[in-house]
Amino acid sequence: DERIEDQTARAVRCALRERSGSILVFLPGMGEIRRTGERLADLAGDVIVAPLYGALSPAEQDKAVSPARDGMRKVVLSTDIAESSLTIEGVDVVIDAGLARVAEFDAGAGGARLVTRRASRANVDQRRGRAGRLRPGACYRLWDEEATRGLPAEPAPEILNADLSGLMLALAEWGERDPARLTFIDTPPAGRINAAR
Repeated sequence: DERIEDQTARAVRCALRERSGSILVFLPGMGEIRRTGERLADLAGDVIVAPLYGALSPAEQDKAVSPARDGMRKVVLSTDIAESSLTIEGVDVVIDAGLARVAEFDAGAGGARLVTRRASRANVDQRRGRAGRLRPGACYRLWDEEATRGLPAEPAPEILNADLSGLMLALAEWGERDPARLTFIDTPPAGRINAAR
């Protein structure tokens, strides 16, 4: 029943007391990152809190992924941008809120909207692995571990939830009007095809 920002800030403070090294925190989006950063603004001078999400400038992203200076620790508050493509030196603790923000097509609204969902087991396992990239680490998960079995095995393929009008336009450009004649790894739902038409 507690806000994710409050849970996350409490977990960060706990990890700073219990562990050494820098911390990588996974949150679903920019709003949660900012609010968590506000809750951690009073941390001691040897801790740098750095946000990391796609809308930041390259310089701000570089600041987040660069190693902490000697004698300093870093708390990187990140979206899933840091799930697999980055290694942040000095990080040996991961804190995972267990959430993901995904685009989902809303036919009623005529466009995509962002929704927050439980992350998949594949996502949370990948995130946990970020703690042990360079040396042994620890992962703090903000849910009961037994609930991990109830998570979807992997994220839903984008083609099942996306606006398919771009696909239909590309097919028309190629001279193909019927996507059913193509072989897809995941077949786009007929309802989404009809809406895209």
